Amino acid sequence: MLRFPTCFPSFRVVGEKQLPQEIIFLVWSPKRDLIALANTAGEVLLHRLASFHRVWSFPPNENTGKEVTCLAWRPDGKRLTVAQSDLESTL
Repeated sequence: MLRFPTCFPSFRVVGEKQLPQEIIFLVWSPKRDLIALANTAGEVLLHRLASFHRVWSFPPNENTGKEVTCLAWRPDGKRLTVAQSDLESTL
């Protein structure tokens, strides 16, 4: 059983979503109600946190490759960086 230090806030489950592809990376925006996801197909998706409404998606193509290796928000939440196995792109 996982145990977390008491300094972490407690969260409660408010919903559950089934997605067609396995999610390999998930990062919350530090300033906005946005969540970025990367899946095994190489897509990067941006959703609203509360409603899970899709804001945009970045599909893989032959120029960018398929393997996403990292997602990271800039501390002010204005940019999302996506690192891929064969190049790095900033969104």
